[in-house]
Amino acid sequence: MTRSFMQSINKRMLRARHLRFWTCAAMFFLSAVRLPAAIAAPERDPVTLSVVAINPSEKETKVTNVRIELPVEITPKDVLETGELELEYDDDKKTYFVHKEAVALAPKETRVYEVKVRDLWFVEEPQLTSLRDYTKLLLSKLEKSDYFKTAKPMADSIYQRLDDIHSVQNDESLSRKSRIGAYRYHVQTLAQIKDDLARMEKLLSFTGGVPVPEMMQESALKSDAPSTTTTWMVIFLILVFVGMLAGLFFFTWHRKGQVTQDLAMIRKTAFSAPESTVLPGKETNGSSTR
Repeated sequence: MTRSFMQSINKRMLRARHLRFWTCAAMFFLSAVRLPAAIAAPERDPVTLSVVAINPSEKETKVTNVRIELPVEITPKDVLETGELELEYDDDKKTYFVHKEAVALAPKETRVYEVKVRDLWFVEEPQLTSLRDYTKLLLSKLEKSDYFKTAKPMADSIYQRLDDIHSVQNDESLSRKSRIGAYRYHVQTLAQIKDDLARMEKLLSFTGGVPVPEMMQESALKSDAPSTTTTWMVIFLILVFVGMLAGLFFFTWHRKGQVTQDLAMIRKTAFSAPESTVLPGKETNGSSTR
C-alpha cells in the first residue's frame, strides 16, 4: 500500500510539472514568433476616417443611414476601432465598409462617426534602402564594361524615383486622400524600378559576370524573403525551445531515477525482517552455557 501511494503522488507531481512547462514553453514560443515581425515593421499611428451626419431641419427629426467606404487596401485585420459602426463587405465593389442604419437626428443635430484603421499607405524605409544599395552594387559591377553608359542613366533614374518616394511619403502637409493616392502611384513606381534592376542584371550577364554571393544576398528583387537578422533570430528562438525541451527530458529522467531509489528504500524499510534475539540458555558467540 505504501508503494502504490508513493507512486501515485510522484505521478501527479510529474504531470503537474509537465503541464506548467508546456504552458510556459507555448507562451514563450508564440510570443517569440511575433517578435521578428514587430521588430522588422514598426507600425505608424492609426488613420482616422470620419463622416458627418447633419439634420438641417429646424423642426423635423431626420432618419438617415451612415456609411464610410474603406480603401481597397484595408482588410478586417487592419480595422482597429469602429465605434457604433458595423463592418461589412461590398461584393460589388470588392471592398469593406462600415455603416449604421436608421440613425435618428433631432432638428439641427450633427453627429460625427469615426473608424480607425492601420496606416498601410507607405513604403518601408528598409525596402527603399535595399533597392538603393542593390542599384549601387550592380552599377559598380558594370563600371568597367561597355554597358556602363547604358546602366548609368538607369541607375540615376532609380535614385531619383527612390528619393521622390521618400520625400512625398514623409510630407506631413499631404491630406489623407492625397497620401493614399501617392502610395498607389509609388507601388507602380517600385514595380518599374524592379524592372530596371532586372535589365541591369541582364546587362551584367552580357559581360560574362556571374552574380557573386554578396549580390545574391543583397538582391532587392527578393524582397519577400526574410532578412538575415530575422532569420538568425528565428533560428536562435528554435534552439532555445529545443534546449528547454532537452532540459525537460533530462530532469524527468533524473527525477525518475530518484523516485525509483526512494521507492527501493521504502520497500526495504517496510519489508525488512526484525533482528534475531538470543534466548536465555542458548548458545551465544559460539559457546554454550554450562
